[in-house]
Amino acid sequence: MEEGQENIEMVFNRFKELFTERCDRIPLLNLGEDSVRYDFFIALAEVEKLKPCDIQIEVPIRNSESIQYFIPRDNKKSKRKEQPKMDLVLDKGNIGFCAEFGLFRQNRNDKGNIDQTTKTMKMIEDMIRLGIYSYNNKLKAYFICVADDKMLRHHLQSRILGEFPSDYQISMEIIKKLMEKKTAAKEMNKEDFYGRFIKKFEEMKCSFQAKLLFNEEIKAEKINMETRIVIWEITKKETEQ
Repeated sequence: MEEGQENIEMVFNRFKELFTERCDRIPLLNLGEDSVRYDFFIALAEVEKLKPCDIQIEVPIRNSESIQYFIPRDNKKSKRKEQPKMDLVLDKGNIGFCAEFGLFRQNRNDKGNIDQTTKTMKMIEDMIRLGIYSYNNKLKAYFICVADDKMLRHHLQSRILGEFPSDYQISMEIIKKLMEKKTAAKEMNKEDFYGRFIKKFEEMKCSFQAKLLFNEEIKAEKINMETRIVIWEITKKETEQ
């Protein structure tokens, strides 16, 4: 077992315990993504015996002279500033990783569906962002989410990616195939998705691997359908595409 791997597994398991306790008291439908983040922060601090100030949250991702994380938008008329952020960064001693979070659950209509395609595309963009940030800062990278039956086992019609959740190989070839499909951009601004981090990813001429590390069911009083904690580790593949 690699150094530090045992501890991160302890963090994942403690996170599962804390989130299960939360769902024993509060319906999952009433929870937001911040609850996922908060319970993970607590689990991390407990297991690694960290002070609150050791964990950085909402960390700005800024290009510098030595590192370019993303390609800025070229729309000069836009008043929006380039202020992408990383959900969590921990870099203390021999512990170092960054993380993004997600919550994929049912909406208020029990019989309705959620937009699995848009959520999948946003997840892939987050994984690319994690890959670029972690590679440049020599950190591990994790995408951490809670997903219920409305998202579990979803498979894009194109079958370009494996079903949710599974291991994913992320390359520009795959990204371009995804963007060719109209369903992939149904409710997503195509330029926003293809901009910034995706353009930088294309420039890097590499691919990322999202390896499924943790995939465990949560059983709690206030959960009414299959719900799982799913965690991937994102790494850069050195072979060029």
